[in-house]
Order: sequence, then C-alpha cells, then structure tokens
Amino acid sequence: MRKLWIRLLLLALAAVYLIPFLFLVTSSLAPEGTALERPLSLPGSPRWSNYAEALEKLGAFDEESPLRGFLRLLFNTTLLTLLSILFQLITCSMAGYAFARLRFRGKGLLFVVVLATLMLPMPVTVIPQFVLYRELGWIDTFLPLLAPCLLGGSPFFIFLFRQFFLTIPRDLVEAARLDGCGWTGVFLRVFVPLSTPVAAAVAIFTFLSVWNEIWLPLIYLSSPEKGTLTLALAGFSRSYRVNIELLMAASTVALLPCLLVYAVFQRKFLQGIQLSAGKG
Repeated sequence: MRKLWIRLLLLALAAVYLIPFLFLVTSSLAPEGTALERPLSLPGSPRWSNYAEALEKLGAFDEESPLRGFLRLLFNTTLLTLLSILFQLITCSMAGYAFARLRFRGKGLLFVVVLATLMLPMPVTVIPQFVLYRELGWIDTFLPLLAPCLLGGSPFFIFLFRQFFLTIPRDLVEAARLDGCGWTGVFLRVFVPLSTPVAAAVAIFTFLSVWNEIWLPLIYLSSPEKGTLTLALAGFSRSYRVNIELLMAASTVALLPCLLVYAVFQRKFLQGIQLSAGKG
C-alpha cells in the first residue's frame, strides 16, 4: 500500500507538471482567437496550419522565402549547440582528468578557485566580456558564444568529470601505465571510453542550455540571418503577441528538440549524475 500511494502521488505531480505543456499543444492547434476560451481542451477541428504560419513568421526576415529563413535559424541554433557540446566535452573532460589524476603544485587551491567561479553571477562579467569581444571585432559573430566553451568550459561540468574520474579504479590506471601508456594515453584509452554516462549528462545539459539561450545571442548577434530560434521567438512574441495560437505553435516547434533529446538520453543522463555524485 505504501508503494501504491507513492506511485499515485508521483502520477498526480506528473499531471500537474504536464498542464503547461498540454496548454501549449492545445492552444497551438486552436483556431485564431479561441485559445483562451476553452484552455486544456483539444479543439474539435485542430488547425494544423498554425504551425506553417508560425514557421513563416519566424523566418519573416527573409522576404523572398520565409521557410528558408526559418531553416537558417534552425541551422544556426543547431550549429551553435553541436559545437558548444563538442567544446565542452573536450575542455571539461581534460580539466576534470587533470584535477582527478594528475599531480601538480597548487592543484587543490586551483580547484577551489574553479568552483568559486560558480558563485559569480553572469551580469558581473557581461560588460567586461562585451568590451573584450568588441575590441577583438567579434560582435555580430558566433565567436563570443563559442569561445567560452572552447577556452574554459563550465566549472560545473569540470566538477562532474572530476568526480566521475575519481570513481575509476586505480588498478586500471596502473595497468595502462605498465603497458606503456603515458598520461595522455591513459586519458584517451581508459578514461574517455569509460566516461560515456557523464559525457551524456554534460551533453544534455549543454544542449538544453545553448538551445534555449536568449541572453547571449541578444547581446552579441544583431543580424537577423545570424539569429537563433529563441531570439526569433522573442521577436515573434513582441510582433505577433495578439495571436496566441501562432505563438504557442512557434514555442512548440522550439521546444520539441529538447523533449526528444531528453527522452532518448534520459537513462544516460541520470546514470551520469548518479555516478558523478558517488565520490566525495
């Protein structure tokens, strides 16, 4: 009976969390001006054309072909997301490996400094970074969005990799060293193949963060053809805020990849978090 009540409680909580998503989907299929009349109820005749109109509105900066404009936004967002994931995995795994296995002077103090940057709010660094990127001539390019991932990664992801690498038995490291591997070989042949769970967790975190990012693109990107989906969606809500149905359809399109990625890699995501938390 105790397990039954727990499951009923979880189902009730899941239903509550699904209400906004249900409103999003039902509103996106409602005829114009009827989304708020009967919320959370699927209309008798779903208006699938809302999605086509919403995509045209998102890509409206391309007057010749709005669909091509939307595909351009999708390409920009996908490119930024994939490159950010790649750079985060490379830099954070290397830094986590160094903090977990290598010995060098000041390692403990340096790791504390890295973790301390987690407490530094983004607004504090926005102006210095903007001045730096402006002097480098990077404004209105993708470089300000990718450079932090390539040059430093995320302190939180470094922490996850370090904690995971500490769980790998030293016997594997010693065996690889006896076989002639240097520290680079140990990293590439032992640690990288075993770090799939935590790498999946970092990839999902990065995907959700970059795909939904609006603050940094709003600061550094000014050309419409270099925009992202979230940036276009923000402009969409300002320009077409009266038409709730089209706004909900556009939001559904932007949200769908996040749901798919999390649904496919949910097991790896949870496994990586659990394994990284297993070592103090």
